[in-house]
Amino acid sequence: MKLTGKTIERFLAKPDPQIMAVLVYGVDAGLVHERANQLVRGAAGSLDDPFRVAVLTGKALKEDPARLADEAMAMSLTGGRRAVRIEDADDDVAAILKSYLAGAKASPATDSLIVLEAEELPSRSALRKLCETADQAAALPCYRDEGASLSGVIKDKLQQEGLAIAPDALSYLSARLGGDRAVTLSELEKLALYMGGSGKTVALADVEAAVGDSAAHAVDDLVYALSDRDMAGVERGLARSLGEGAAPISLLRAAARHFLRLQWAIGKADQSGGIEGAMRGLRPPVFFKYEDRFKAAAKRWSSGGIATALERILATEQLCKRSGSPAETLCRRVFLEIAAIKPAR
Repeated sequence: MKLTGKTIERFLAKPDPQIMAVLVYGVDAGLVHERANQLVRGAAGSLDDPFRVAVLTGKALKEDPARLADEAMAMSLTGGRRAVRIEDADDDVAAILKSYLAGAKASPATDSLIVLEAEELPSRSALRKLCETADQAAALPCYRDEGASLSGVIKDKLQQEGLAIAPDALSYLSARLGGDRAVTLSELEKLALYMGGSGKTVALADVEAAVGDSAAHAVDDLVYALSDRDMAGVERGLARSLGEGAAPISLLRAAARHFLRLQWAIGKADQSGGIEGAMRGLRPPVFFKYEDRFKAAAKRWSSGGIATALERILATEQLCKRSGSPAETLCRRVFLEIAAIKPAR
């Protein structure tokens, strides 16, 4: 079963009882983890009950494929449904899961729910294809919050804390959050704590005070220094972001998103009455403090230059994922290489 759009929330609220395995995957690691938690808790009533929840890794499963069936077929000593959670799942798990589903279909003996967590998987992925097409499985993608979706997450979370938010403050947050659901919620919790109680309206000054110096703000400065071709700014931004604990891959993806937004705005400029008109169509919108720099970058960079930057970012991310690769060194090198690209249009 392939879950999309509104069917995702309906499934999470009330999973189909015929589904025995759910693949939760995507670029938003925080959202993947949050939704996997929701599925495990819904099936087993807990995330850490040793009698009802088993946690495996994709690597452990590859070393001992029989463990999937052993854990899924096990009966809870305290009664109730069991959940089997598989972290870091990948295509090597596909054949193991396919074999288990075939056996369970032929001779059903358990109602355990298998929840697999994975990074972004391409459409050709064996594991993704299996879960999208098998009758007893479902594939649940997790995309980054953006646009109206991100605004809804922000307003809902603050409403839970008894807070409203001013439009300019919402725009500021929308421009900085959304790359990872866990980070988004953490920043909003920090903002709610800063406000000191319910019944208040969050203003832009409040957001700048509580979130303005966050890791997300440092990443914004970094990617704009990159498109400014500001070598010193790139060096400072890298030192600050990495010093604050940002993962090199997250910085690469932030740079890719920035260049994709530039590429989109440049492509829409002619039919939108210029780059300013195109910028109004971006979601989330460009934060007002960066508008001039975004316009300058759109004039400075050619489509070919952006394509080259994106190719190098993707290649570097793939290198960073290899075991033993010096991720920080690779990230720093490609950022400086991109800043040196001649951007003449």
